[in-house]
Amino acid sequence: MSSSNEPVLYLAPGAAAAAALGVVVRTLLDATGASRTTVRLCRSDGEVALVAEARVPGAPTMSASRPPGIRQAATYIYLEETHRILVQRDCRTEPPAPPPSLVQDLRVYAQMLAPVIIRGAMAATISVHQQDRPRDWTDADVRALEEAQAGVQSILERMRDFG
Repeated sequence: MSSSNEPVLYLAPGAAAAAALGVVVRTLLDATGASRTTVRLCRSDGEVALVAEARVPGAPTMSASRPPGIRQAATYIYLEETHRILVQRDCRTEPPAPPPSLVQDLRVYAQMLAPVIIRGAMAATISVHQQDRPRDWTDADVRALEEAQAGVQSILERMRDFG
């Protein structure tokens, strides 16, 4: 039985492993109680493609937007250079700055981001967004993101055509 409080799930049509990645974002959304969780693949042409998103009702979808030059955003550069999780209580004021559209259009005020590293390169990113308010992320929230990071890495490593 479905209710209006059920999360909204987006899976990229035809994307390899989208269903498995959908389970990851839904589990992460449930574990953190955030507004939105996503998995984006970092393509070899430099683009970033949204393949799975779970969001609470009323949170805008990221599937309708493609921020230009997202890989040049300070947050993506941080992930690529450090290979570490980024936790921001208030990404409106804390560096590194996210793409402006994240705050202005999607009203993301707090976030956690995780790189998924395969063969030394960032193959994907996972995001956990809190809309409309700053948020103090807990150790349990970070652990849930770490579990999602390991799950996405495992899924991508199993994909035959990942390259």
